[in-house]
Amino acid sequence: MAAGYFNDGSINIELGAHVFASTTGYRRNLSLTPHGSPARILDSGGGTQELSVRGQRLRANMGDAERWIYEILLALATSDPGELGVQDNLGNQAVFGDAVCVGASGEVQAFRFADVRYTFLAPEVSAQGAFGAVPAAPATYGGTSTAQNYQVDAADVGDHGVSLRIEMTRSYPLREIPRCRGARARGPASNARIRLIVTSHLVDTTQTIWEAVEALVRGIGPRHVDLTGNGNTYADVLLESVRPGLTDLNHTAIEAEFLMEV
Repeated sequence: MAAGYFNDGSINIELGAHVFASTTGYRRNLSLTPHGSPARILDSGGGTQELSVRGQRLRANMGDAERWIYEILLALATSDPGELGVQDNLGNQAVFGDAVCVGASGEVQAFRFADVRYTFLAPEVSAQGAFGAVPAAPATYGGTSTAQNYQVDAADVGDHGVSLRIEMTRSYPLREIPRCRGARARGPASNARIRLIVTSHLVDTTQTIWEAVEALVRGIGPRHVDLTGNGNTYADVLLESVRPGLTDLNHTAIEAEFLMEV
């Protein structure tokens, strides 16, 4: 089966039991547009590629799958340029050197199936090392469950929890090198953050739904809180928004977004 890993010398993580990727190449061309004349397009050298990687793994339960996603994204948020290795179902292998992860997003489907999408940047011509050993996946995280009980300081986020989506974003610029087909990760990494998005259903028969949303937001407040769910705890997060579906009834789906510093 297709596999993949990322190794920067200090961390070596498996990206999923089933991993596949695609590559988009970019060139910084210069366009000259003189008045009344055809445009001139000049090649300025350099080149980067964006690697879209998808990793999937079946875990023990929903909380275990969410924790697996979170630990990978947290490690990538603080990683250095490293070696990205991917293998397809036919056994063909590719290694991209000096790759940096600039974003990832993962969620759980069918209560156990973790699905993560990663975005890496790498030089157009990268070091093609030998395909390394794919590390083993971590064992089942203790205390996890499929309760779908997302709470903030013991208060429910909505009335019926559904799922948690975890996202990581950061900046790690690559400096294109003129007169060659490549680039270098110049760093340092900046603006790394993790976003936790809880999907839930909100029901209220005593007031309008928009009043219920307002009460939820005010109840959480502008303070650092602990978000828990399915046996996991995400400490010191801040509520960013609560987005309800538009409705004229007394129930709706909501997305509550929390931000975490890395």
